[in-house]
Amino acid sequence: MESEHEQSGGVISLQERQEFEEFKRRKRVAEARAVISRLELSAEQAVTERASLRRALREAEKCGIGGVSVTPCMVRPCADFLGKSSSLKIVAALSPWGGTDTTDVKVRQIRRALRDGAAVAEISAPLPAVKEGNWAYVKRELKKLRRAAGKSLLRINIESPLLTPQELAKLCSVVCECGITCVRMAGTAFGCGADEEEVKAAHAALKSRAVIKADGAENPGRIATLLECGAELVGSASAVELARAILSVAEK
Repeated sequence: MESEHEQSGGVISLQERQEFEEFKRRKRVAEARAVISRLELSAEQAVTERASLRRALREAEKCGIGGVSVTPCMVRPCADFLGKSSSLKIVAALSPWGGTDTTDVKVRQIRRALRDGAAVAEISAPLPAVKEGNWAYVKRELKKLRRAAGKSLLRINIESPLLTPQELAKLCSVVCECGITCVRMAGTAFGCGADEEEVKAAHAALKSRAVIKADGAENPGRIATLLECGAELVGSASAVELARAILSVAEK
């Protein structure tokens, strides 16, 4: 018996065409939301109005953005505002200036941030020790920070703009040796975002043992580039606007 398609002479009906277009649209939207979930809103400004931050949090939540990175003093207000049921993860950006705080101070920072409601403790590696080649100190500190985080996610900010290629590769290796599974290429204190070649180099050094967060995405194309270079997460102060733009294109 001839199929309905054969009986119609191989002509696709208007309904079939519409159904196919709707299928493609839904697929685009699903892919867009998957990318958006890998975005983190960077809200680490020294002076942040709580009212504007709350608006940004609500918009980030609506868009499906994965997380928001804030200074330690904003962790508790964000946690109180979002509540425990929110899908938006709070990331505490700690010891930003090259990790120059002492180890005991960093341990207290991590414990306080997690107690205040952070889901992720993001803290800088001790760059003075890295630059001196004092890798024993670096390992001791990272192990203590890992223990302080307990079962929560610890992310090490490695400030790649300040490192040589050799230092970057060695630090990535040490991070993995210490059982840490996530790194941030650079915070907002130095440079203007992640360098593509540095992301590639870190990805090669980590060998899939830790995921990478890369900052500095100003447009959807830049997000795609950083992901292609090996980043799993992308940070941006314009994450909400970027998420809207990505969804707008997907909905067309």
